[in-house]
Amino acid sequence: MKARILLISTLAIVCCLLSTVSIANDKSPKIAIIIDDIGYRKTDFSALALPGQFTYSVVPFAPYTRTIANAVHDSDREVMAHIPMEAIHNNHLLGKGALKLAMTEQQTRQQVQDILKEIPYVSGINNHMGSQFTTKPKNLGWLMDELSQQQLYFLDSKTTAYSMAEKVAVEHGLRTGHRHIFLDNQLDKAYLTQQFDHLINIAKKHKYAIAIAHPHPQSISFLKGISAKLAELGVELVPVSTLLPEMTRIARVRHLNNKSGSNKRYVGATAILPQ
Repeated sequence: MKARILLISTLAIVCCLLSTVSIANDKSPKIAIIIDDIGYRKTDFSALALPGQFTYSVVPFAPYTRTIANAVHDSDREVMAHIPMEAIHNNHLLGKGALKLAMTEQQTRQQVQDILKEIPYVSGINNHMGSQFTTKPKNLGWLMDELSQQQLYFLDSKTTAYSMAEKVAVEHGLRTGHRHIFLDNQLDKAYLTQQFDHLINIAKKHKYAIAIAHPHPQSISFLKGISAKLAELGVELVPVSTLLPEMTRIARVRHLNNKSGSNKRYVGATAILPQ
């Protein structure tokens, strides 16, 4: 098992180094915006009318799961699986398909396999809730090993400041990264504008940034109007996977070279969502 993880990790490093050459040569800042929680309601289809390379994270076992995933793929956008994971509070909001700490390794792997069969065209996953699950390296290890076999990436939604998910992902050779902000914890235009401007500032400073939004009518209305501003600012909207080679490289340095082996507290916008 250790030899296989080492081989996967080595291959991931090579791929990341090759992929980051083109990113380094392109000086324009890039952002990715994930639309989470897609698949519950028929109105979620309105999010697919957004212009540009938004990334859509589809919930498993919901009324419109497969239909929306197929529609996203048909529109040449990236499909993610939004996998529910055990939280500290409000676990009644997890929905079907949740990964829980009481599960055995086999149960965890089977749950992941069932979810990936349910959602077609998945390129990677991010966590729905998960403030408890993402702090547990053992359970995360089962998840990441399963994802590595499927050659999928893991994007940490960062619902807790103490998440170990990105660290465990790089240890298993996955492409990985984390969101920087939530765009729509509040739905008034002033807040959405403030968060969007914050996203742009992060991208200008670091050359990339990732945001998560949801299919609220207010959010979709706001996001329909960002194309002109992005063009004016010289910022490109790209699929999440475009940013992961560089983010993975940085994550490897941050986590694998950490002599203490401890997980540093994440500094950034924390979730004001069920955790």
